[in-house]
Amino acid sequence: MIYAVIDIGSNTVRLSVYKISEDKVINLFNEKEQASLRSYVDNGSLTEKGIDRLISTLRKFKLVVDNFGDIDELHPFATSTIRDAANRTEILKRVKDELDLDIEIISGEEEAKLSFIGASSSVDVSRGVLTDIGGGSSEVVIIEQSKVIKSTSLNIGSLSAFNDYVNGLFVSKDEKKAIDSEVKSLLESSKLYREDHDLLCAVGGSARASLKYYNEYYDLDSSNTVMDASKFNSMLKEVIDKEPRVILDSILAVKPDRVHTLLPGMVILNRLCKYFYCEKISISQTGVREGYVYSKLLGRNN
Repeated sequence: MIYAVIDIGSNTVRLSVYKISEDKVINLFNEKEQASLRSYVDNGSLTEKGIDRLISTLRKFKLVVDNFGDIDELHPFATSTIRDAANRTEILKRVKDELDLDIEIISGEEEAKLSFIGASSSVDVSRGVLTDIGGGSSEVVIIEQSKVIKSTSLNIGSLSAFNDYVNGLFVSKDEKKAIDSEVKSLLESSKLYREDHDLLCAVGGSARASLKYYNEYYDLDSSNTVMDASKFNSMLKEVIDKEPRVILDSILAVKPDRVHTLLPGMVILNRLCKYFYCEKISISQTGVREGYVYSKLLGRNN
């Protein structure tokens, strides 16, 4: 069987195609579109322009799937922005009418668990904290003995933090404090167990971009997947202190498509690390889409 999964996030929309071979899920290829849907939210609803952007992106991906020929099933699912939109019913109907696609809405709690299942397929997350920092929300999971003990969805992500707190292109010291304070407040409200965890496992685009920047900053091999929390904290402070042009050049050299969301995502990741007293940050290359395939399509939950 070959499955196509479309992950409709707040910042990016991603198409991933997987081949199921015996017990293995093999990623064949990926496509992504920087749709920035969160930026099209006005008074709680996705604007007409935002809906058009979504449909245009889905039409492009549907064409890729149709042209591939061997794909057996296509499964689109949506997270924070579509999930929280006041006009969600209208959005889903428009997509169904125009593209004949049924978008599945994933709850924040379910998204967190799927991220854990997906990460578990490539890294050891038997104990600690796992996070998936998306564009509009950040999922946090507490893990003990390879099981989810508690999970929560924080109503802040890399794009929403940029839209709500950043006035220029890059995060200032004061804006970093404001984002930091909001994340801490949301974590305290969630009543997650706040105890020492050696490891924070992070999945998703913000985490992968942070790792790429970290490896470049400290001149590490691109195969490195673990960040030292104290060095990550120091790097973030140093970068925010630099002149805007220097920051711009450094991000453009590493991850140009995240020029405005990389630093807000780093601030969230850094606060999560501090909150749970983590010493290391391990970045998984698998996450919610792989979790969706394992759990929703193959019926495996570990």
